[in-house]
Amino acid sequence: MSTSKPAPVTGVILLALAVLLAVGLNTFAGPCQSHGDEARTCFWAYRAVLGMDAVLGVLSVVRVFELDEGERRGLSLAAALMGVLITATPGLLISLCDGASVQCRVAMKPFCISVGVAVASVGGIDLTRRLLALRK
Repeated sequence: MSTSKPAPVTGVILLALAVLLAVGLNTFAGPCQSHGDEARTCFWAYRAVLGMDAVLGVLSVVRVFELDEGERRGLSLAAALMGVLITATPGLLISLCDGASVQCRVAMKPFCISVGVAVASVGGIDLTRRLLALRK
């Protein structure tokens, strides 16, 4: 078990992305407005992504304070995989509304894809960097 000094940069970036995702989904990139008591599929995609975002937030906070190098690699892998899930959820794993100009297709899907790719990239780059450092 190797420990080193705190390296919070990756955790802080991931936390900032998690906050950005939560704020965006609850403001300009939210799901379509439901009609009556009917919940649309984009609402469930929104809820699923918010759940993943909560997990990402916890991973990010733990990553900020983690000292063990192996656990840092594991947290970076988990963040990268969470980014892939965030990217895939609206439209691929959970269907969105049919209209081409509806809110969930115009704003929510591209926003989730953008933030998800950023999260996956940050986690993947950090993991790759740490794995390469093992080889030295």
